[in-house]
Amino acid sequence: MQTNRKNKSWKQFRITRRNIVDCLGTAAILIVATGVSVLLVRWTDSSANVTAVFTLAVLLVARMTDGYSWGILASVVGVVAVNFAFTAPFYKLNFTTPGYPVIFFTMLLISVFTSASTGGMKKQAQRARAGEQHIQKLYDFSQQLSSAQDAQSMVRLLLEYLNEMLERPVLYLRDADSMTEGKQIVCGEVDEGIFGSAEYEAAAACFRGKRDTGAGTNTQTEARFRYIPMLSGDTMSGVMGILWCGSPLDEELLEHIRAILVQTGISLERYMLTEERNRAAMAADREKIRSNLLRSISHDLRTPLTGIIGASAAIVENGDDIGTVETKKLAADIHEDAEWLLRMVENLLSVTRVSQVGTLKKSEEAAEEVISAAVVRCKKRYPQAQVRVQLPEEMLFVPMDVTLIVQVLINLIENAIRYAGTPIDISLCRKDDCAEFTVRDFGPGIAEEKRDTLFIAPQTQPDNRRGGLGIGLTLCHSIITAHGGKIYTMNHPDGGAQFIFTLPLEENNI
Repeated sequence: MQTNRKNKSWKQFRITRRNIVDCLGTAAILIVATGVSVLLVRWTDSSANVTAVFTLAVLLVARMTDGYSWGILASVVGVVAVNFAFTAPFYKLNFTTPGYPVIFFTMLLISVFTSASTGGMKKQAQRARAGEQHIQKLYDFSQQLSSAQDAQSMVRLLLEYLNEMLERPVLYLRDADSMTEGKQIVCGEVDEGIFGSAEYEAAAACFRGKRDTGAGTNTQTEARFRYIPMLSGDTMSGVMGILWCGSPLDEELLEHIRAILVQTGISLERYMLTEERNRAAMAADREKIRSNLLRSISHDLRTPLTGIIGASAAIVENGDDIGTVETKKLAADIHEDAEWLLRMVENLLSVTRVSQVGTLKKSEEAAEEVISAAVVRCKKRYPQAQVRVQLPEEMLFVPMDVTLIVQVLINLIENAIRYAGTPIDISLCRKDDCAEFTVRDFGPGIAEEKRDTLFIAPQTQPDNRRGGLGIGLTLCHSIITAHGGKIYTMNHPDGGAQFIFTLPLEENNI
């Protein structure tokens, strides 16, 4: 309210200043006309041209001032000046002289017609300038709107724009229940007690009827806000409320506001449609990945299970005939396949945990101890493997879910052992604000065409009796991403492949 009163006072000050300018301009023109008339009379010894000079003065006054009053005043002053100073008897008023009524009405008509024509031209020019300003504002607003990243940014941009332009509070309602649930978005200072039943009913009526309601309309007139629907065709993107304080908004400004709301509604609808398409595409991608994952798991589980069943059946049915050596070999095969199944189950459990990022239980752990735990578990499964570890002098404490990061290291180490043999080099170092883990083998490296898809989908490569890499690398990527880190691979200049992943040294909200 205070802002509106200040704005009103400022307008009154500007009108008063304009009146002063017009008054001074009228006086100056008449003084100049009088001076010119005096010079003409002295040079020509005739007052025949004086009437023309004052007629021109009246024309200039009507052209340069607002309204009709200054031109009419100039007409009266001009007639009186001609009669008083330039017509015999000099310095006396005498309106009985023939022709003076004609001169007076002629000058009066000139001032009226000139003021009317120039006033119309000024109003047209003002409307043209206002239209140009509106178009420029719409263009600038559309540019800012196109750079908004999400629907919330678009709404906030709209509210700030209208609040600054109207100098009064505005609000946005996403649906009819937003106000009753206290979810209205307000820009500007308003009394919380203003949102009573009258505002609820006016907003609800706007959503139902898709037309203006509240203050300044014939619907729910007791409301303090005017509610305008945000429409783009038949789609309604919400309702904009404008506090109807002080002087009401003129229709031209309301049309400008509606144009802005339509533009914002179109942008919101386009964003929502894009989001819906993205969600549909993501759902399709998830379904595709799920299908591939299930197919890969089914294949990977079937092979060792078939080996276990076959080996155990051979021992049960022919245990006495095949001999001790062959029985031990079959038992070793069963043990190896069972261990492989155990690793697969561990990976599947990790997939379940990492699929819900919010359930990750991070704690600051010493990175070298995590590497040690992974190496110890791998040595139990591969006693002959040579694993060399290089650690920094400083102790690095990293926020992590220990179980998942150990699983990542185990997967990378086992893949290196199975496909490149030993030795395996593991190194740890600080890189900027992250801890960098590197697992390097000395095998043939990774083909260039496989690097882009290595972490995206389950990999299948021939591996004796088993399916291959399976979900291991895909799981590693998911775990590291959930921790806010990055994982990638590159071939070492001296040969072999390197799998590198980083983890932030400080907890970040992801």
